[in-house]
Amino acid sequence: MKNYWYLRIGNDGLEEAQRFVNKRDAVSAYRMVAKELSFYGQSIDATLHIAPNRDAVVEYPDFVLSLNENGRVVIEQA
Repeated sequence: MKNYWYLRIGNDGLEEAQRFVNKRDAVSAYRMVAKELSFYGQSIDATLHIAPNRDAVVEYPDFVLSLNENGRVVIEQA
């Protein structure tokens, strides 16, 4: 069964997680949001969950995403 990458930004609930086919696209989507908020002096973290479908997404993430002071996405395995 194929797994997908589910991105939760900020306080998004499990049911609001965005589905992506690959990790690169999920990270890119987060980067766009985080950089825009950074422009206004705000920061936001996100989580990535690997699951075969939305019903299988669990609260505990596989990766945590954040934007560092240089504007690069930091990906930490949870």
